[in-house]
Order: sequence, then structure tokens, then C-alpha cells
Amino acid sequence: MVEANRTEISLALGEAVLEVVQKGQEVSRENLARAMKTKAEREKDDDRLLDYWKACHILAA
Repeated sequence: MVEANRTEISLALGEAVLEVVQKGQEVSRENLARAMKTKAEREKDDDRLLDYWKACHILAA
């Protein structure tokens, strides 16, 4: 269960990295957090939304 959770959080971070790179932005904690916030605002799945939140929490640490 913990490993699956880590995988989902890693995927959320990876998606944010791709989005930032595709926009030609610098890969920074701030830009990654912004990308995840945008994705979270559009997310309808509660579990996936929680993964975005956890990934943002990791960035803030």
C-alpha cells in the first residue's frame, strides 16, 4: 500500500515536471507547485487530488 502511494505521488510530480518543461519554464519548486495546483483544481477524483496535495507538501518541505 505504501509503495503504491509513493508511485502515485511520483507520477503527480512527474506530470508537473512535464507540464513545466513543455511550457519552457524553469523547473523549480514554485513552478512545480503551481502546475500541480492547476491540475488539482481540475481533478475530479478525490484520491488523485490527495496525491497532488501530498506531492505539493513534499515540495514545500
